[in-house]
Amino acid sequence: MLIGGQVPGNGVGGQAKISGDGTRMTAGELNLDTGKVEANIYHIDAFQWQPLGSFGASCDAESSGGWNISGDGSTVVGLAWEPGCQARAFRWREATGMVNLGTLFFFRPTRANDCNHDGSVIVGWNDTYTGFRQAAVWTNGVQQMLFGPGNARLAEAGVVSADGAWVGGIGTPALGNEAWRWSAATGYQSLGPVPIPGLTGYVTGLSADGSVALCFFRVPVPPATSGEGYLWIEKQGLIPLEEYAISQGVDVPPDVRFALPLGMSPDGRNIVGRARTKNGDQAFILRLGPSEDQCPADLNHDGVVDAVDLTMLLTAWGTPDADLDGDGITDATDLVILLAAWGDCP
Repeated sequence: MLIGGQVPGNGVGGQAKISGDGTRMTAGELNLDTGKVEANIYHIDAFQWQPLGSFGASCDAESSGGWNISGDGSTVVGLAWEPGCQARAFRWREATGMVNLGTLFFFRPTRANDCNHDGSVIVGWNDTYTGFRQAAVWTNGVQQMLFGPGNARLAEAGVVSADGAWVGGIGTPALGNEAWRWSAATGYQSLGPVPIPGLTGYVTGLSADGSVALCFFRVPVPPATSGEGYLWIEKQGLIPLEEYAISQGVDVPPDVRFALPLGMSPDGRNIVGRARTKNGDQAFILRLGPSEDQCPADLNHDGVVDAVDLTMLLTAWGTPDADLDGDGITDATDLVILLAAWGDCP
């Protein structure tokens, strides 16, 4: 279904993002009174646009642009313009309207790229006086700049986990251009050496608890699909996205490279982006089941422990085929484990 709206480009920014419950999305729409594109919420069920306002100024064709929406749909974040083409990060909520998140570098621009599930933690960047886009975090409206070892400034933060604990961003030359995550408890953590020398790491997705990160590595110039996609898993490290997909039972043609993964669901099982193929660049949707280690009671690997798995366990009774506790036989202990894990896998 076509809903209208303005496509980013030619002086218009922002991204089309959908809330976790699928009822709202943020996108740009033309304000007929000002003639400028403005951040909006599109209410999917009601087929209705809701303009979010601006700071009373514009630059090029835009007055404000929404870059993301919280999982619960309550908060939109992005960039709005002050007089003199001064870009400022904003947070919008129904109760407060559009709030200017400010800047810690006088007259230098900021932008908000993402927020956690309830919108209390916002991430993005603040331009420094040298023009470097440094990672910034706003927690309940209070801004903090992010640093790595040796006081190195971390580059632009693009994503935050749903629980708000982990931030992911772009590699910094001073730290080997490695993809990274950061938390208030641990500080900077590298996701490992760049697997292809000369490229830069970009984190584009985090699982709800930050234990899985979606990344790609490429040079920061077109074509966008010149790089390679990876999944970083805590305690396992970086794994090429095609390799991991195959390990999860996905049939990946040998000519396909998931070069530009751009988004991941909070459970880490659905990934979208653009791929290189023998027929040119194409969009992809990758659906992954949980690994056996993550959800051993899910015997058919469909992401849920249910009657199908119970039937499989009972059919395997007395054999090692559905042994969940590692004692070599399927018995009452394994039945207890399966029933305790009943429902969606974590």
